[in-house]
Amino acid sequence: MHRRAVIQGIIAAVPLRGIRLWAQTATFPGSHESILQELAATVLPASLGRAGTDAVATQFIRWVREYRAGAEMAPGYGFPRVRYKPASPAPGYLLQLEELASGDFAQSDLTARRAQLARAFSAAEIKDLPTVPDGKHIAADLMSFYFQSGDATDVAYSAKIGRDNCRSLKNSGVVPTPWKRGR
Repeated sequence: MHRRAVIQGIIAAVPLRGIRLWAQTATFPGSHESILQELAATVLPASLGRAGTDAVATQFIRWVREYRAGAEMAPGYGFPRVRYKPASPAPGYLLQLEELASGDFAQSDLTARRAQLARAFSAAEIKDLPTVPDGKHIAADLMSFYFQSGDATDVAYSAKIGRDNCRSLKNSGVVPTPWKRGR
């Protein structure tokens, strides 16, 4: 009993304010990966095909799992103030996926699913896509995640631009390689 009191006293004396817990309490997307894939197929361009939308859903899952609340963000041009990432959106996403799974989202046709999401966007007061996922609704954040990506830029211009890739000044004037249709 004395040993336990000594250990508890040592632990209580150690300042833990600087230590952050990186593990999430819930694994995203839990048992709702198929709903997330269905959501991606609903809100992302059909030209990606089902394999493409499933790949974006997998990348989004990775982004959510690797999200680190409190991480320092790049200040950006003209904004010298250092900003920090807010709390993880994963718990809210899980609730929204649960709502979609318990409703008739998975059984509905594409038009009905999009109408259901439009109502959800109205309820969440989403008028525009955020420049970065902000946690208001998983569908808007999934679209933001994709449409702000380098892959979406490449698809939009039908060229291998590689927006997020570093290039040297020597090849900065080179015109991007066009893609052949039917990627």
